[in-house]
Amino acid sequence: MTARDDAEPMLGVTETFTVRSSNMSTPVSARRRSLGRARSLLHGLIDVVGLFGVIVLATTWQWGAEHLSTSDSVRQGVPIALAIVGWLGWEGLYDRAQNRRWPATTALVGQAVFAAATAFALAGFVFAIGDGARRWVVLVSVMWFVFLALHHGVRALRRVHPNRVIVAGEAREAVAMRTALRADRSHRHDVVGFVLDRLDHDVPDIVADMALGSLDDLPHLADRYDIDQVVMCMSGLRGDKFAPLSRELNRRGIDVSLTDLGDVARRRVRVGHIEGRPTITIRPAVRSGWRIQMKRAVDLVVASVLLLVLLPVLGAVALAIRITDGETPFFSQQRVGKAGRLFTIYKFRTMVMDAEELKIDLTNDLDGPVFKLESDPRITRIGAFLRKTSIDEFPQLWNVVRGDMSLVGPRPLLEEEVLAAPPSFRDRELVTPGMTGHWQVSGRSDADFDQLDELDRWYVDNWSLGQDFEILAKTVPAVLLQRGAR
Repeated sequence: MTARDDAEPMLGVTETFTVRSSNMSTPVSARRRSLGRARSLLHGLIDVVGLFGVIVLATTWQWGAEHLSTSDSVRQGVPIALAIVGWLGWEGLYDRAQNRRWPATTALVGQAVFAAATAFALAGFVFAIGDGARRWVVLVSVMWFVFLALHHGVRALRRVHPNRVIVAGEAREAVAMRTALRADRSHRHDVVGFVLDRLDHDVPDIVADMALGSLDDLPHLADRYDIDQVVMCMSGLRGDKFAPLSRELNRRGIDVSLTDLGDVARRRVRVGHIEGRPTITIRPAVRSGWRIQMKRAVDLVVASVLLLVLLPVLGAVALAIRITDGETPFFSQQRVGKAGRLFTIYKFRTMVMDAEELKIDLTNDLDGPVFKLESDPRITRIGAFLRKTSIDEFPQLWNVVRGDMSLVGPRPLLEEEVLAAPPSFRDRELVTPGMTGHWQVSGRSDADFDQLDELDRWYVDNWSLGQDFEILAKTVPAVLLQRGAR
């Protein structure tokens, strides 16, 4: 099961369900695959020799060479070493197309050695081993990790075995999957091309340039391009085609992955089975319970503390607006909140008093109901500074304390903007609106309406408290670098 992390670009979080090849028939590109199997065997043998060598060195250092044939630790260490190699092989570390990057490789090695150390500890508890044996276990575990990390880390850094992939499905999802594969921080992938049943005239240039053929041609194309894996996007795949294609590709030694479950975060997806039939379960989004109560508690505590700390700044800004513009320093407006309820939002005034009346003569920079303007003539001189630094939004901390808003969530919009949007846009009202969110940290005002809708919908469907903390952390550099602020 592979996926993009919650923090990745919001092209749609991609989940993949992989059907492993059964290697039932003659492999593709026989010479290359034969060499690959030979290299896999060689690296497995190197690990076996290396792990046994560590046992010999540690035993000789601890008790002397004469204890090699009599030590209980050696007798326990040999099967555990073989178990490590077996597990690494099961996890695909010796595969011909071993495509893990070195951090993922080192993490896998660390898991194997940690499991081995745990097995040693259990054995020591059962057999009541002494202090000398405990030191031996620590020494062996550390040396095993160093040896395996160096061996497979060097392999990973050489970058010689990327996973050769064909992406099959509808054009948009295929391009998004290619982007996800190229951005994968754990594995290396070489996307050879796309397979689509329909090539429309308005498809992206990258799709037209990399199109290889139709789904019916897929087995032949996999042979021709020596493919390791085929990723099939569900939106462009008929159900009656998946099973025969998957079976045919598996017979050729090729893994098949089914992807594109929509904008679903990895933590909501579970792969299981019912009486031997594989199932993919998507858990419902969090709408209530202790997690939501925790979010409210964090909002209340953080907003209250920030209001107290920023009180002198708020007073100074209000005084500066009154002195420079001679107008009331605060601006209030009705916005749409959770469940469609209207509430009053507070901001520092950044425009002239009759800004709403002047809006009718201005042209919207965005396509859609949300109004944004690159160089808005209604903004005052001090207002431009407040917007660039986002200081104008500090009074919304009071909205957070009151419960009208959250620190993180979709931006609250005007009622007229919500009414002009498509009905599906109102899904954002399932959660409390926020001061910052995916839209802001992904470009803020630079995002168009469709992007705003997509980013907010992803947040609503896949909310988690950890994601809120991540967005808050990203908000600071977004504000300091003034990305998209107007």
